[in-house]
Amino acid sequence: MTVSMKPNFYNRYLFMTIPLVAVVISGVFLISYGVSDTRQSLKMIIHGTVMTAGIWLGCMAIVIYLWKRFPWEQAPLKHLLIEIPAILLYTVAYSSLIYSLEKKFWKLELEENLGMEIFLTITITLFITSIHESIFFYQQWKYNFSKSVRLEKDNLEARYEALRAQINPHFLFNSLNSLTTMVDENRDAVDYIQNLSEMLRYMLKSSEKELVLLRDEISFLRKYICLQQIRFPGTLDINLNVDEKYFHYAVPPLSLQMLVENCVKHNVISLDKPLKIEILAERESVSVTNNLQKKDGVDTSGQGLKNLTGRYRFFTARQIEIVQTANVFKVVLPLLMVEL
Repeated sequence: MTVSMKPNFYNRYLFMTIPLVAVVISGVFLISYGVSDTRQSLKMIIHGTVMTAGIWLGCMAIVIYLWKRFPWEQAPLKHLLIEIPAILLYTVAYSSLIYSLEKKFWKLELEENLGMEIFLTITITLFITSIHESIFFYQQWKYNFSKSVRLEKDNLEARYEALRAQINPHFLFNSLNSLTTMVDENRDAVDYIQNLSEMLRYMLKSSEKELVLLRDEISFLRKYICLQQIRFPGTLDINLNVDEKYFHYAVPPLSLQMLVENCVKHNVISLDKPLKIEILAERESVSVTNNLQKKDGVDTSGQGLKNLTGRYRFFTARQIEIVQTANVFKVVLPLLMVEL
């Protein structure tokens, strides 16, 4: 990541340096020409100030542009090879323009030492630019150092939080295993606990991934379906129809489970109105379809689908398709071809 200095860094040193350099250059001109006339002296001071301000502002514009376009830490050679010729060319061009205007309007005779004056101007400009670059490096070093210290601290805190997060799941898994031995005679209870334990393991493992194979997602979904069918005996009919030829594709983790969970959450499930859900894979897509029988008093903001849509934008230009009729609600997810 490129570290860029704040604008006030430019402004502070820019306006601190201009008056100082203007005075220096004006003094050099006055000494070199030995001017005693007050009016001529004033012209020399104005000349020095205009030269300084114009050259300094132009060179700083070049320097700031190159900091952003070719940062030192990424392209130091290119930065240097462009910066020096650009500053020299601008300084010569600007100095020649100012001398031409002064000769025309002020009748100043500078031809005798014009080459020396331009050389002196270039030398001072390069010297001050070098100081400015050195100050920038120092400021950048301080910023990067404080940033590295902060990142190291954040990393230690993240490791601590991760360690804490590992303790609770292990405790939960151990508790579930103990519970399994206590209800060993109840086969349904044992299956329920084992499925729940394996689901939790998958959720923890997949939380670190952006995509998972459809094979793993379907395996997880089967366990989730078992739990839901125990919860809604005889009233929840889920048909999982995904051929193994699609298993090498990928989807965001827990995406299918979220869609099935939405079906259960937002629809009435009863003996009179059983809920039917079909998960089907075809033509590089997987769909979740349910008969629509909306439940009253349930949040229907669609935040889960919005989040899932946002996750897909990172991986493909293909869109999630949502189809709703009077009797059916259907969501179609693109299957992604990736290397995992």
